[in-house]
Amino acid sequence: MKRILPALLMVGAVAGALSAFLPAAPVMAGQSKVSEFVFGKAYNDGVTAIRITSASQRDQPLPLSLRHPMPSGIREAQATVSADKRLMQAIADRGIALKNVIQVQRALNGAHVIYYR
Repeated sequence: MKRILPALLMVGAVAGALSAFLPAAPVMAGQSKVSEFVFGKAYNDGVTAIRITSASQRDQPLPLSLRHPMPSGIREAQATVSADKRLMQAIADRGIALKNVIQVQRALNGAHVIYYR
């Protein structure tokens, strides 16, 4: 406990010092450049895009439908995206071409997960 308290105080002091250098902004003004650099761009559109690469296939077990997608499944996923303006805008914002979409899943809360190459 004696070691933790000074460390926490030091972290608080560093955070306070850094906040003095960052510009003050309203709460809902958008994402700051520092936050975008550290955490990546936040889209807040209810769409999660996951890129499937050969490295991701080695790192984690993927379903067979993602490792070796069927042409009919790819066409269905691309048709789903092209029929929904919100999904088309989401892939355009992320710089994903429609031809690279291989699967779309809808979550229970209405959000979408787009898998692409």
